[in-house]
Amino acid sequence: MKHVLVLNNVPAPYFDPLFEKLGEESGWRLTVCYSSDWNKDVGWREQSQARSAAHRTIILDRQNPTLKSWLGSACAAAIAWLKVWSREKPDYLICYGYTLAPQMTALLLAMATGTPFAVIGDANYMADAARGLKRLVKRFWLRAVTKRAAALIAVGKASRRFWENYGARGEQLFEARFAVDNDFLARSSAARQEDARRWRERAGWSDKVIFLYVGRLVKRKNVDLILRAAEQANDDRLAVVIAGDGEERASLEALADSRRRVIFTGGVAPDELPLYYAAADALILPAEQEPWGLVINEAMACGLAVIAHGDCGAAVDLVGPDVGVKLGTFSVEELTEAMRLVGRDDEQRRAMQQKARARIQAWSIAAAAQGIIRAVESSSTTTTTCAHANRVA
Repeated sequence: MKHVLVLNNVPAPYFDPLFEKLGEESGWRLTVCYSSDWNKDVGWREQSQARSAAHRTIILDRQNPTLKSWLGSACAAAIAWLKVWSREKPDYLICYGYTLAPQMTALLLAMATGTPFAVIGDANYMADAARGLKRLVKRFWLRAVTKRAAALIAVGKASRRFWENYGARGEQLFEARFAVDNDFLARSSAARQEDARRWRERAGWSDKVIFLYVGRLVKRKNVDLILRAAEQANDDRLAVVIAGDGEERASLEALADSRRRVIFTGGVAPDELPLYYAAADALILPAEQEPWGLVINEAMACGLAVIAHGDCGAAVDLVGPDVGVKLGTFSVEELTEAMRLVGRDDEQRRAMQQKARARIQAWSIAAAAQGIIRAVESSSTTTTTCAHANRVA
């Protein structure tokens, strides 16, 4: 039985269904390591990470709390990874990302020991904005990683183009589309329809077209554009819900102070998000430097139209005029027109929502798991064959 070791950053709620499916269907002995116990900045609720039926979970920076307090989470995780590696002796490594200390340690160790490895993540060609010395160092490192990787797993078109830009060869590239649990989200949203109807009534929004933003309130998300566009649209039928928290919240609330058709929910737990998806008509994500944007997957699974900037990884693959609007700029004027387009025609909007729900079905947990399995099994065979040929020579 092949022992596959996965290294990821933090246990975000959308990864567990994928790793469960991977463990169930791969036939591997699967161990999933997370560098850190939790990233509280993103507002996810911490969950139990006990051994599951299909895979084992290890939180690296919990292995030595004293070391974590001295050196910090990243260094503690990197040191713990060395111990895990020597104990587990994996046949294959799947590494999510390539820049943090635990990830770099894992990749260098795999290279040094000749262990085949795959790199996966939300790397996006359009969000690859490093400049100067940082750009030179990044290019040197990624070309080394690309040259030695058994597989590079793209989560979408912008991800594939990213790896091609760093020298990926065709036989190295595999696809495992970034996915959420579509069926669970659809069921959860449908179950909250009556709650959503009452929520709209209490807000006095029964007849409104509601645009929803979900995410952190930080500058690069450009949430202020949503508020300015809603004001410029000057349409009493359009309303906005901002679901999330972050450093920009106070300034955004001040900006929206005179706007009657804006509600800030604050941070929302994952199990409460379906209420807002059920209440809303369309999602807005005008963020820049957004590698993927899984909130788009979630919204489409719940049957929302989508407005998103075209450089967002998910928008490249999922958003077109049949499901919403793909923005080309970060201008208030363009976003205003997009909101008017989606908001003014009920029949067209319903068609967008139906198309969104249908399109996202191909971006499933099952398909993502099969993509990863195919990458590992195919590249394991190729790597083994090449290594044997080199020994014979």
